[in-house]
Formats: sequence, C-alpha cells, structure tokens
Amino acid sequence: MTYLKIGTVVAAVGLVTLVSCTEDPPIIAQTDDIDVFATSLLNGLQPVSIAESREYCGYIFETETGGLAATAPSSGREDFCDLPPPDDNVVASYHTHGSYSDVYDNEVPSLDDVKGDFDAEIDGYISTPAGRVWLVDFDAQIARQLCNEMCVTSDPNDDPDNSGFVPQSFTLEELAARFE
Repeated sequence: MTYLKIGTVVAAVGLVTLVSCTEDPPIIAQTDDIDVFATSLLNGLQPVSIAESREYCGYIFETETGGLAATAPSSGREDFCDLPPPDDNVVASYHTHGSYSDVYDNEVPSLDDVKGDFDAEIDGYISTPAGRVWLVDFDAQIARQLCNEMCVTSDPNDDPDNSGFVPQSFTLEELAARFE
C-alpha cells in the first residue's frame, strides 16, 4: 500500500505507486495503463474533494520515458474547476465532482466536462460522489462509465435515488437531453 498526500489529507492508493510533491509537481505512476492510473488518482482525491465539497482537477500526460504522470490537482469550487489549455504532452484531463448535492446532477459528466475534453481533443476522467468513474472518450465521442458506484471512495451522504437512472454511456446529444 502506498500513500498520496493531498494538502493535509493522506489517502491510501493500492493499485499504483503515486508520488506527490508540493511545488507544481507531477504525480508519477508505475503503470502504463491510463485507466488504472486515472482511477487510482481520482480515488486518492475523493476524500478531500468530498470533505471540502469542491472539485479538484488536473491533467494526465506522458513522460519523456513513455510513462504516465499527472499535474498536481487544482482546487475548484462546488460545481466547476478551471484548467489552462493543455499542452502537447497531455493525454487526458481528470477531475472530481465533490460531495453529494441535490442541486447538481453530479453522477454524470456535465455538458461542459464533455465539450471541454472534445474541444481539447483529449480524453477525460471524472469521479462522482457515489464513487463512479467516467471516461470521456474523445476518439469514440462518448462518455462511458469505467466503473459503477463505490468503485472509488464515495460520499457517505450520497442519495442514489436523487440521480435517477444512470446509463453506462452517453453521446453528447444524449447527455444534452438529460440536462434539458
């Protein structure tokens, strides 16, 4: 078991070794499986994101040696997290959706989440309060669940009934219809 330190919260991460420093550091993985890396990264961020009711976001990029790394997480607000435009090494974005809220449909990616990744021509990884992990797949032009509820740390206050039916995937048009 290794640990990822985020601010004053230390979260256990079991699938990959993650290392974080304090000055705009990369978080480095001992795996080349981006889905595993992103899921572990998000799992490490979930406790602080839920406790603070705010999103955390960043980028995943390829290192010069062909491995994966992630930028240090930026803290956002309850319903968004801003990032600068990605550079050429970025392969995906990542962000959490914070804690349970009956105001937001935060068990699915937002239209802005999906459009932002599509516009940047990268994939995106999103964790939700119920513990789902979504992949915004640029090549396939869909958002799909990598894993269902409680796959990563979840908010104990989550109300699964509030989200209604959550399908395994969405096209941009299907997601837009959900938010109408």
